[in-house]
Amino acid sequence: MQLTGYADKFSVKPGETIKFYVSSKQPKYKAELVRVIHGDPNPKGPGFKTEPVSTDIDGEYTGYEQVLYGGSHVIVDDAASFNIENSFTITSWIYPTMPDSGKSQAIVTKLSKEGTKGYGFFINKRGELALWVGDGNTSDCITSGRKLRKSNWYFVAASFDQPSQTVKIYQKPMGWTQGSERTLSEKSIDFSRIQFTEDPLYIAASIDSNGKYRKGFNGKIEQPTIYKEVLSIDDIDNLSMDAGQISEENIVASWDFSIGMSTQIATDIGPNGLNGKVVNLPLRAAIGHNWTGENYVAEKSPGEYGAIHFHEDDIDDAGWDESITWNVPTDFRSGVYALKTISGEKNDHIPVFVRPLLGKPQSKIGFLLETNTYLAYGNEHVLDANEVMPTDLVPNWNQDINRDELDYLKENNLHSMYDFKVDGSGVAYQSRKIPILNIRPDFITPSRGGPHCLTADLIIADWLEEKGHEFDVFTSEDLEFDGKKLLEQYNVIILGTHPEYWTLKMLKAMSSYLANGGRMMYLGGNGLYWVTSFDPERPHVVEIRRWGGTEIWKAEPGEYYHSTTGELGGIWRKRGWPPQKIAGVGFAAQGFDIGTAYELQEDSNDSRVDFIFKGVNRDDELIGDHPSLMLNHGAAGDEVDRLDFGLGTPPHALLLATSAGRHTKAYHHVIEEMFTTDSSQHGEVNEFVRSDVVFFETPKGGAVFSTGSINWCGVLSYDEYNNDISVITDNVVTRFASDEPLPPIPG
Repeated sequence: MQLTGYADKFSVKPGETIKFYVSSKQPKYKAELVRVIHGDPNPKGPGFKTEPVSTDIDGEYTGYEQVLYGGSHVIVDDAASFNIENSFTITSWIYPTMPDSGKSQAIVTKLSKEGTKGYGFFINKRGELALWVGDGNTSDCITSGRKLRKSNWYFVAASFDQPSQTVKIYQKPMGWTQGSERTLSEKSIDFSRIQFTEDPLYIAASIDSNGKYRKGFNGKIEQPTIYKEVLSIDDIDNLSMDAGQISEENIVASWDFSIGMSTQIATDIGPNGLNGKVVNLPLRAAIGHNWTGENYVAEKSPGEYGAIHFHEDDIDDAGWDESITWNVPTDFRSGVYALKTISGEKNDHIPVFVRPLLGKPQSKIGFLLETNTYLAYGNEHVLDANEVMPTDLVPNWNQDINRDELDYLKENNLHSMYDFKVDGSGVAYQSRKIPILNIRPDFITPSRGGPHCLTADLIIADWLEEKGHEFDVFTSEDLEFDGKKLLEQYNVIILGTHPEYWTLKMLKAMSSYLANGGRMMYLGGNGLYWVTSFDPERPHVVEIRRWGGTEIWKAEPGEYYHSTTGELGGIWRKRGWPPQKIAGVGFAAQGFDIGTAYELQEDSNDSRVDFIFKGVNRDDELIGDHPSLMLNHGAAGDEVDRLDFGLGTPPHALLLATSAGRHTKAYHHVIEEMFTTDSSQHGEVNEFVRSDVVFFETPKGGAVFSTGSINWCGVLSYDEYNNDISVITDNVVTRFASDEPLPPIPG
């Protein structure tokens, strides 16, 4: 791409500093700060609306292209212990997931940049084990001659015997079902001594001429160990049966990945303490070769979780050179902003969310920008490339938009948490310290053919401004670390179109806020759904483990617990926090063809909600039957939620409106509520496929209003912002933002 970039944080407070990292193919580019009002460029709506904000970072900058280096691995600094004078053996458990990729994949390497010195244990391009050794002038390589099978555990070893100038390779598949396939290869070489290098040792990667890592491993590696002697075949056989024990004095290093699974440290349990750094977010808390299935919790049986699952397309921090630094003025207004970079006809908008200082709110309305969801969908392409969903289910899919962005994602192996790694495993981690091309104010999601995430939430921001409601913004990360103190500054908290990914701290903060007079407007669908965690060491990283819900991929057996926090992943419903307990509604169905209207229900006539329907024309008992910026029509659509008293909807909640019976066959009931094979799951026949609009009071003058539909906000701007959905939403915002308490819980 001609221009792209990222910032070192999503949100920033007045008086703080934010750094931007820009890649430009042109030698010069211009930059300016803009306030973003509305994102979706669709001419049927308000269009793309920004206004320039004069700052000291406006100007022209020197540009150059910055490159992404992906691939998870462990790097260990050079140490004298690695410079073995005579002989050595490398052993490891490996679980290759792409041995037939046609690429060389490193297991353990200690090579020089120029590629002439050191040693390296690999899977070669033919899918065979290979040991490479070099003395600075000549090199040699031995292979096992037997291809490794995909997704099978092997105990492998490679040795160099200096006195006899012999190298050997050993491989043994695990399990009696694999037969007796132990392979031993041996070769004499024509030099007496390996020339060692001061370059680092790598696990799951190798070094290139520029000092960067390459030849990334795909699959699991467990207990890689280096010995300063040639182990006998009997010794290796015993190690392969977890029965052997080698004298510690003969161990150079042995890395136990079951230690510190929440950290970036690869712990060496050998005598030299040669700890490594785990780079680029490989999957930790991964089951090892000895997992029995008796334990699902790594903390209870860490010895069964001694593997790390590496991928050549993992990435954490892009590590680009800093381009621009902005010191936010102390009196700066809260809102959605962007660093606009311009080069020729190309431009980019790197978002900046300015929140107020804690304890100094600038309004009575707090708008939660659910950046965890932005991250989860960040750089998503498996849906947008129409690779997993039939065309009849996503008729709005548009392959012609955002082609540059999608090409960049594929060229650089960038993924969302909905995508798959190169070896087919799901993406469990996401970092915000990389270019995330669909977290842009004007990005249109190809699979939906319209706005989603940030672009959709900006519809709410624009509408609030049009209606004269002042509001502050803050992010998921802000809520995680400031908790209830952040929420209780506001009379009302607005949740946007798709607040799907919540941590336990976020849920507890919101629950406490509502129990103490807080008010919440949930203007979306599929909210408060997936268990999410922030990495305690790297708060720019979030983690999920998908299972038990409506999911595009599922975590492997035994890997349902998060490595970052040790907690059980999946959906909150499975942990006693169904969304209905907080929002009154929870995920019921999804469909992506077209939305529909709501039918008002008897509860909408209750005097408790007179304020909600003030000024609404109720002649035909339908609301939201309008053109929409999302799925073309209707306020009820996309991912939708329903009331369920059995799952925690408060008993005094009022069902104001529902879309039951109005959806198409493209809408389907959520997987977690299907208990047997059943063909009656689509919108034309299933009563649970619906969106419900719900209201209920909370203690101390609080209340909740939930729309249960991502599409709700897509009609806010219809007819110059004058429609029933706009009126209803305005009525609720006005009442919830007021200082006057709402009536107590009835009965």
